[in-house]
Amino acid sequence: MRRLYEDILAIAKNYMGPAAEDYIRRRIRIVQAGRQPEEIEPDKLDRLAKGIEMSAGGYMSTAKSRAFQAEILALTQKYDPGEKPPGS
Repeated sequence: MRRLYEDILAIAKNYMGPAAEDYIRRRIRIVQAGRQPEEIEPDKLDRLAKGIEMSAGGYMSTAKSRAFQAEILALTQKYDPGEKPPGS
């Protein structure tokens, strides 16, 4: 779901600036066992948020990493985890 990936990346850039893309691509690959980050599915958002919680603390304050995590989790309201993208 390319659109979901773009939303995740936009959120990450707000918190991490230029380092966001490398960071978020690595986190997504971990979450989905090496698949391309652009293919992330909504049902992976919980695991992605947990990974952010565990790792982002090394890059930013606890409050900022929690806000980052919360914005990622909020995407579940926009993307129904049970819904498959058109053409899949």
